[in-house]
Amino acid sequence: MKDLSKWIGKLMFWGMAIALITYAASRTLDFVSNTLPQEDRMVGYLALAATTIGAIAWLLTFLQNSEGIAQKGIALVMIVLDVGGEIVLFTVDTLMRSGEAGLTRVLTAEEVRMTVMGMSILIGLNIIATFAFHIMDIENMENMEEQLSDWKIRLAIQKAKREKATSIAEEIANREAEKYAKTQRQKDRTDRTLPKGVPVMAAETEQENLADSQR
Repeated sequence: MKDLSKWIGKLMFWGMAIALITYAASRTLDFVSNTLPQEDRMVGYLALAATTIGAIAWLLTFLQNSEGIAQKGIALVMIVLDVGGEIVLFTVDTLMRSGEAGLTRVLTAEEVRMTVMGMSILIGLNIIATFAFHIMDIENMENMEEQLSDWKIRLAIQKAKREKATSIAEEIANREAEKYAKTQRQKDRTDRTLPKGVPVMAAETEQENLADSQR
């Protein structure tokens, strides 16, 4: 008897949960569909991924497919946001329909606009959270840590090379300058414009006399 009562309790709980989730999803879908052209009404079902379906998906992810504080934190936050968005959307849709029936005040265009903006933000947050969740995967984090370590090592190597180059630059420059000077001293500087057979000293004397006569 005790097991039967437990089974009935579970059945009633899940029946209640499914009924309420289905009701909330239908009201959310009704609101979203009213923001779309008639021919695109089916697209409204995709918006449930940021509310009803999203909350369930993030719950299962939190329980079964998340590792570490970062992933579990993202999943938990998104559960709260998606459930909160679901509550707001089905409440606004209920107020809209009640206003159209004359039971409550008709929502203003600004109120509807703010709700649509909130829904868009919620969808955007789900997209961002999906990317962030995968980035925070343990294996991805380990790979990023390894890449960051390699990057730091390469920076340190480049810095050490620059410092060493600075310290030996003058030594290398002096050595190369000596090589240059030695090469220059060994070059043949003979004046190739002089007639053959004219001694170099005589040519130099003749050039000096010519210069004196021009003064």
